[in-house]
Amino acid sequence: MLDRAESSGEEILAGVDTVLVTGASGFIGRHLCDRLEVLGKTVIRTSRGAGVDLTKDELPLHGVGHVFHAGARTGVPAAWENPAAFIETNTLGTVRVLDQCRRHGCGVSFLSAYVYGNPQRIPIRETDPIDANNPYALSKYLAEQACCFFAKTYGVDVVTLRLFNVYGPGQSSNFLIPFIVEQAVNPACDKIEVMDLRPSRDYIYINDVIEAILRSTRASSGSVFNVGSGGAHSVEDIIKLVCEAAGVNKPYFGKAQRRENEIDLTKADISALYYAVGWKPQTTLAAGLREMVKCRTGS
Repeated sequence: MLDRAESSGEEILAGVDTVLVTGASGFIGRHLCDRLEVLGKTVIRTSRGAGVDLTKDELPLHGVGHVFHAGARTGVPAAWENPAAFIETNTLGTVRVLDQCRRHGCGVSFLSAYVYGNPQRIPIRETDPIDANNPYALSKYLAEQACCFFAKTYGVDVVTLRLFNVYGPGQSSNFLIPFIVEQAVNPACDKIEVMDLRPSRDYIYINDVIEAILRSTRASSGSVFNVGSGGAHSVEDIIKLVCEAAGVNKPYFGKAQRRENEIDLTKADISALYYAVGWKPQTTLAAGLREMVKCRTGS
C-alpha cells in the first residue's frame, strides 16, 4: 500500500480518546475508521446498515469527544429521482447530528461535497459563489448552512470539508475511476467505454483525504475547506493512466452522452487548508491509479 501522508508533530485530537464516525461502512468512513484506530482512538462505528437513522436522535455519544459526520445518501442520479429523501437524510440528518453534539459537547467534522456548480473561475476558492445545481449538492449545502448556524449560535466546534472527487481502493464501481479500472483489468472487456471523455475533475486520493480530515480538526470552528488535489484531469486522461498502470492497450471511446447539468471543469484552490493546518496532498494521480490497479489485480 502507499504510505500515508505524515501528520505533523502535533497529536490529532489531543485529549480525545473516543470518537464516533457516521457512515462508517462507506468508502470514506471505512478508511477513516481504520486510520483513527491506528492513531489509538476508540472508534464507535455507526451506519444505516447497523440500524442508525440519522434523522433520529440515536447516536451513542456518551464519552465521545468528536464526531466525524460522513453518513449521507450519495449519488446524483438517485438524488434527481428522490430529492426529498436526500434533503431528509443529508440536511435534516446533519441538523440532528449537530444538535446531539451540542447537547453532549462534541466537536464535529462535516464531510460535504462539491457545491459550486459551474464555477466562475478556476481554481475554485471556498469564497466563490455557490451553485448547488443538483439535489445532492443542495442537500449538502443546506447542511453546511446548519453547521455554520450551530457554530455561531451554539458554539459547537464544527469544521466543514468540501470534498472534490475522491477515489481509491475499495470504492464502488458505480464511480468513474473504479469503473474504468474494472474494464481495463478485466480480460473479458476488449474496450473501455464511458459516457463522455471530456469532463475534467479534481481527483484526490483517499489517503490524502483522510489526512485532510484529521488535520482539519485543529482548524478554527466554523471553517470551510476545499479538499482536492489542486489539479484537473479529463476522463480520457484517467483512461490512459489506468491502461498504463495495468499494462494494457485497449481501445476506448465515449458515448458523447452528457449528464444533466454536466460541469466541464473543476479544480480546487486548496491553499486555505494548507495555510490553516499545513495539509497538502502527497499522492499523484498516476501513483493513486497504480495502487488501485494493484489492489484490484493483487499484483
